[in-house]
Amino acid sequence: MLFFGLTRKENLLRVVPSDADDVNHGWKRMDTEADDGGGALALGIDGGGTRTRACLADGCGRVVGRGEAGLANVHHAGEGEALGNLRSAIGAALSEAGGLSSDVGAVFAGMAGVTHEASREIFRGMLRECGLGHAPTGIDHDIRIALAGGLAGRPGIALIVGTGSSCYGRSADGRSWQTGGWGALLADEGSGYFLGREAMVAAARMADGRQAETGLRAAVFAWLGIDSVSALLRRIHEEGLSRTEIAAFAPGVSGLAAAGDPVARAILERGAEALAEMVAANHARLHTGEGPEVVITGGVGTNDVGYRAMIEAAILGRLPGARVRRAILSPVGGAVLLALGMMGIRGEDEMLENLRAHDVG
Repeated sequence: MLFFGLTRKENLLRVVPSDADDVNHGWKRMDTEADDGGGALALGIDGGGTRTRACLADGCGRVVGRGEAGLANVHHAGEGEALGNLRSAIGAALSEAGGLSSDVGAVFAGMAGVTHEASREIFRGMLRECGLGHAPTGIDHDIRIALAGGLAGRPGIALIVGTGSSCYGRSADGRSWQTGGWGALLADEGSGYFLGREAMVAAARMADGRQAETGLRAAVFAWLGIDSVSALLRRIHEEGLSRTEIAAFAPGVSGLAAAGDPVARAILERGAEALAEMVAANHARLHTGEGPEVVITGGVGTNDVGYRAMIEAAILGRLPGARVRRAILSPVGGAVLLALGMMGIRGEDEMLENLRAHDVG
């Protein structure tokens, strides 16, 4: 084997880094013979701005259970809703694995909105409520696991472009830095939410005569289900639109841009430049090598091929030596890797191949 495992669950729980929330580095060799990965399971959790994913894997990286539920971001859902979604995702993964919460040897959770110790403690409490109080637990923001999965533990920069946006870099010596990701009121530049919001702003300006009209105005009004600018306030402020609902119009912006709408294309260009600015600022602060590896994750940044190409071009315009990569593993796969590291199991080639083969994303 190319990695180290344990057969006894008590040993899996015993060998844990002194700082459970900092496990990207310093994998430890175990004190027993490697086997086929039996014993305790590693639980990875990805709590993004739209949904929560849980993934269970054995010591060889073989995925044995998956679960998915709604968002667990306490800034956009109440603690009760977040806890319920965590329970559902974890319960589904355990059910598929045919296991119990007591079978979990370590947990790493990457949660959107986690920026300080108080928010980590909230989620530790939730995980205890889910029956995982016995397991060593690491909790960090979701961009941490995006980088861990995207580059399989290598240093570099992760750019999340989903409902929201954020950027996180980690150097070979363990230093880290975050740019962006400060919430919808202050940041989220280039995200799905940004694209949807900017489209609505442009449509309002077109409708009241401040901006030349294009097909974007009719498309936005049709999406909102209104036929006049006078209905705009009622639709947005009385009926309400969530951040996730606004982000859902991002594909509409891309479609309009591809069809030649100049305003839609300008929105995408502004978004791409704002995202590239995050990456360049992160690299300037952390300096993750002369040709930093950059991985783009998140539904908007990976599924929208045209927008991704614009983002890549904008990054290379600011950092010509950057190497923009496709993610090796999904963020939840990164969380599993970090949980395995807490159990002292090395992230070697065979383990990564197993995780990829089981399609943890």
